[in-house]
Amino acid sequence: MNHLHYDFSWQRANTQLIDICFTVQQNTEALVELCLPAWRPGRYELGNFAKNIRSFKVENLRGEALSYQKLSKDRWQIEAADNTAFRVRYQYYAADLNAGSSFLDTEQLYVNPVNCCVYLPDRMEEPCSVKLNIPENWQVASDLPRGAEPTLLLADTFDRLADAPWIASPSLQHRSFSTRNHTFHLWFQGISNPPWEKLLRDFEPFCAAQLEAMGPLPAPEFHFLFQILPNFFYHGVEHTQSTVCALGPGMAVFEGSGYDDLLGVSSHELYHAWNVKTLRPADMQPYRFDRENYSRLGWVYEGITTYYGDQYLIRSGVFSAEQYFETLNEKLHKHFVNYGRFNQSVAEASFDTWLDGYVPGIPHRKTSIYTEGSLIALMLDVELRKSSNNQKSLDDVMRYLLGNHLHYTREHLIEALENCGLAQAESHYRSLVENVPLPEERLQAALAYLGLELYEHKHLSEHEHRFGMQLIDQGGWYNVGWIAPDSPAEKAGLQTGDLFLALNGQRLGKSAKAQWAEAMQRDECLIHFFHEGKLREKVMQFDSRNYFVSRKARIQANAGAAEVEARKAWAVNL
Repeated sequence: MNHLHYDFSWQRANTQLIDICFTVQQNTEALVELCLPAWRPGRYELGNFAKNIRSFKVENLRGEALSYQKLSKDRWQIEAADNTAFRVRYQYYAADLNAGSSFLDTEQLYVNPVNCCVYLPDRMEEPCSVKLNIPENWQVASDLPRGAEPTLLLADTFDRLADAPWIASPSLQHRSFSTRNHTFHLWFQGISNPPWEKLLRDFEPFCAAQLEAMGPLPAPEFHFLFQILPNFFYHGVEHTQSTVCALGPGMAVFEGSGYDDLLGVSSHELYHAWNVKTLRPADMQPYRFDRENYSRLGWVYEGITTYYGDQYLIRSGVFSAEQYFETLNEKLHKHFVNYGRFNQSVAEASFDTWLDGYVPGIPHRKTSIYTEGSLIALMLDVELRKSSNNQKSLDDVMRYLLGNHLHYTREHLIEALENCGLAQAESHYRSLVENVPLPEERLQAALAYLGLELYEHKHLSEHEHRFGMQLIDQGGWYNVGWIAPDSPAEKAGLQTGDLFLALNGQRLGKSAKAQWAEAMQRDECLIHFFHEGKLREKVMQFDSRNYFVSRKARIQANAGAAEVEARKAWAVNL
């Protein structure tokens, strides 16, 4: 047992309370500061995990209580006096089953240590160990090395422990494969019969393609941990030597679009092993678990990863052209229907993930480091290919950073782009990353270089396309969602959250599509809606503009030989 050691156990799994005992030895301080992380890497917002702790106490090894004081929501000061060793005992409520939280029930103990393991900020570089007190017939899925017994997990630092989730369960399903001197493990919890032949056939090519392009992983083994849930779910979290992906519902994740999602999130999270777990903004090195870690480079670690997650699936032949265009067009759709792109740069969005990066937020405030970041990656990739006659690409930029600037800055990125042949790289960077809005003419030009074209994809809902408002069906009643700026809906006085009742004197119901089509034949229509409990009547006048208009990409029917050659160099299977 190391001098910093954790014991995990529980009394009754149905309470979902994990009993955690943290033992500290070789203490030399009379006053000891103890912390619990306030956030977890991969989710750039505060999690405030201390809200899940109860029954906190401190004692010496004789079981005698030691005094302590809580300094903040997740910091304590322990009066250790002359005790060279002491224990911290507490219960952690583990009731969130997703890719980044912790969960306990009668079927499994699933832990992300960064949620629930307290640490000593002055001793984070010391080795630590974890003993799992679990039934004998349970397996443990984790990338952590084992001690003298399979339930003893070892980590050489607290950062290593915080970055290594585990699942302990009697029903884990496991297979592995090897490629390019690496071994990949697939672990499934929540399902008894994964389609192993199909999974192994599809995982090996994209893993091999990433290794070929990026070089060796940080470790020769990598673990995919899958939580298969009964409800619809899609979530993945990256770690240096593993990833957790939570998907559902059930067997549907192995068919159709559900399987595309499984492959997509798996490829995305594997690429993170290089991009953010190894290659990381200098702003975030090292991780500071007790506060926000601000960076304007989130579009790199999430946007470029989103781009390459799909790229390696099409490059390796795992995705068909149809599957690839489905994912690309989903991103294009999210971009074009988001009016926030006129109000926030991608650099600003990177910095502001700590505000509301994972919820809709106020109307039209923000862009997405995932969506816009992936489109910036595409444009930079094409610019590099165009300037080098398809001899250089964004791959070279990422390899340059890996070889020269593991902890990179904005200036390092510009240096890497210039080194790989992109003239006036800083101008490109400002235009794409720091200006508002994203220059869509450059996106169109980038696609044209690859023999692709954008075409308008009109929404099926006329109230979105022509009147500029989204309606949310609430079981036959309609709540107003986003409203496009300067649209007929906005000018008529509608607000997000209003209850839309009637169009031209008729309740909006099952025939809503026909009602909207009929209304379009006029220059205006009469609407009734509830606003803050009061019935309102307004006249909504139409104009000739279209709103919430999406665009998709497709292969140009008359693309020339140069464009076809460029596209094949970019993605050989398109």
